[in-house]
Amino acid sequence: RFEVTLSMMEIYNEQVFDLLTKRFPKGGLTVRQHPISSYFYPQDLRVVPVATYNDIERLLIEGIRNRTIASTNMNKTSSRAHTIVTIHFDQIIQTNHGETKKMSTIHFVDLAGSEGLSSSRISDDRLNENTNINRSLLTLGNVVSALVGKSLGIKQKVAVPCQDSILTKLLQNSFGGNSKTIMIATISPADVHYNETLNTLIFADRVKRIKNVVMINEYPIEKLIHQLKEENQCLTLLIETGNYYLQLNVKHGMTDQDIELIRQQTENEILTQIQNNQKILQDSKISWDIKLKNARVDDENCCSKSLKSTQFDDTFPYLANLNEDPMLSYVLCHYLNTDEITIGRRDCTIYLNGLSILEHHAIIRHIDMNKYELSPAESTANIKVNGYNLNGTIYLQHKDCILFGANHLYVFLNPTDEQQSLLDTPTIITWEYAQKEIAKAKGFSLENNSTIEQDDIQQKILNLLPLISEVNAISEELNKYRIFEIILMPISSWDGILIQGSKLLIRMKNLVNRNVWFWDDVKFLNRIYIIKEHYQKFIDGQENILYIAKEDDPFWEPVEDVLIGTANVFLQSLVHSMDFDDEIYIIDYKGFDQGRLHINLSPCLPNGDILNKEHFIDHPDELLNKPFSFKMTINYIEINDEHYNKGLRIRYKIFNELKFNETNVICRQTLYARINQTRIITIPNVDNVSLINIILLNFHIYLNRIG
Repeated sequence: RFEVTLSMMEIYNEQVFDLLTKRFPKGGLTVRQHPISSYFYPQDLRVVPVATYNDIERLLIEGIRNRTIASTNMNKTSSRAHTIVTIHFDQIIQTNHGETKKMSTIHFVDLAGSEGLSSSRISDDRLNENTNINRSLLTLGNVVSALVGKSLGIKQKVAVPCQDSILTKLLQNSFGGNSKTIMIATISPADVHYNETLNTLIFADRVKRIKNVVMINEYPIEKLIHQLKEENQCLTLLIETGNYYLQLNVKHGMTDQDIELIRQQTENEILTQIQNNQKILQDSKISWDIKLKNARVDDENCCSKSLKSTQFDDTFPYLANLNEDPMLSYVLCHYLNTDEITIGRRDCTIYLNGLSILEHHAIIRHIDMNKYELSPAESTANIKVNGYNLNGTIYLQHKDCILFGANHLYVFLNPTDEQQSLLDTPTIITWEYAQKEIAKAKGFSLENNSTIEQDDIQQKILNLLPLISEVNAISEELNKYRIFEIILMPISSWDGILIQGSKLLIRMKNLVNRNVWFWDDVKFLNRIYIIKEHYQKFIDGQENILYIAKEDDPFWEPVEDVLIGTANVFLQSLVHSMDFDDEIYIIDYKGFDQGRLHINLSPCLPNGDILNKEHFIDHPDELLNKPFSFKMTINYIEINDEHYNKGLRIRYKIFNELKFNETNVICRQTLYARINQTRIITIPNVDNVSLINIILLNFHIYLNRIG
């Protein structure tokens, strides 16, 4: 007869999670090392007996569903985690000397994508998620390299570094020796992925060079049981005599407290192994048929009444989940098969967990034949329908996109009302389409016939919007009083150079003192992973947020001057020997008027003297191959908002200057200040008159925060 069991786990951030259960312990499953065999295993991992291929398929669907739930609740993306499906295949043979067991273990490993730190410009801040992914893949590469060296007889004495990551620890019994490895390499034909494709092919070639000798694992069952009993006796004896103390990995410089901690950990490992062996011995007394029956009962008890498989019902409307990973979209389907469906954290028809989800979050009511209405269960519930905040009751339309809290994104599908959807709505609603709806509701214009630069910004917006929603929800839950938003700033206003286009920035505002910071997208992406790690420690009870040092707080930033607006003036009047004397408006990034700056520009001699008649020109071309000078005077500034009367600085740069010029602090306790700062600016040689015509003099007005 055959006995087959299946387990499914995920490794995320060097933590192991069981995907065949809906319970995710804080910090994941404990990875322990067998004191006799030295192999590593996740404690309390659910191993389910299966009888048919349908059972395996059903468990895989359940695992993917649980991975989808975890991906949403734990604020992570599935593609950034390793997934291991393990099938234990045993053949029981009756011989003259009793039963013999042939054993085989098959690991199906889906590796997370490697993250190139240099290509994504991630540098300064800690980024554990990337570090852990790359560390496990690097360790796997080192293991493969060591195995190749041994196979070719080059490095016979090199140790295989299996213990350097959780992934390689759990796969240790599959590396070298009595095992075979098959690798499926996924590559891209795009030239932008050249390095990743080349590295993948090199890695696959190294894997192919591993040579193993495979033997049949065949043991008498009685012998296996006897070995377990003997092992328990040996382990019990170690505890009773204390001989395990001699095996402690005590290093030079360790304190007594360190040694005692290692002793306690080693003793706990041994006691846990004794309990596991005892559980296996008890399990061996249960017949295979009873194990299968118990597994089916457990599976039925775990199934949610409203949560169905991807085999959609033809009559009832349902909510289908949307995920950034297309493989995880339409995995969770909640059928609206009663007159009232409640949604929330506790005592609800549809159970959701995660950021900004209330105990009672939303209610869906069946009004009549084809009408369903959605309303918040509480006034503070965060719900968006097609990108717009839901403050009251709304009738749901076929293919409406609904965001519950910060992460739970669903599409409402009504098979009996399909003709009511809008003509421009796609046939299949995707996560990207839903994010576009959210972006449009926030005022971002996403056009199809845009330039490459605009496409790049649009894609960044779609990727950043869910992260902005996440970090705002975390900030609110932790009482950090910070709010984040995406802004588009003209490049000419931000960098002081005349280039068309927009620069994407993330604006962080302190809601208490109204201080503002501007980050680029790289800094924000670096910081959000630290924020999410920080939040995970908080919900795991590992960190007291109220007493954390500000240097360790990812929401803290040192005080810096804040750009409140820019004022621009072109120099084309100067090439016609005409003065410019006028007020120019100070405009913020939203296009609002924040004040006025009075500027005077006049052509002059290099020493600042006024031009006389002999220096006047009839045509701008007469300036060619000659020096050209003009005098710039900043006369006064007037601002509108009293919040900015604590002091301002004006920064500007001209032509190819690398650094901004800066005035002293002005407008202290006043909305109007005289500046009267004059500067003579000289172009040594005019080689292009048209260049002067389009030169932009760009003034940046900053609110002084530093001192």
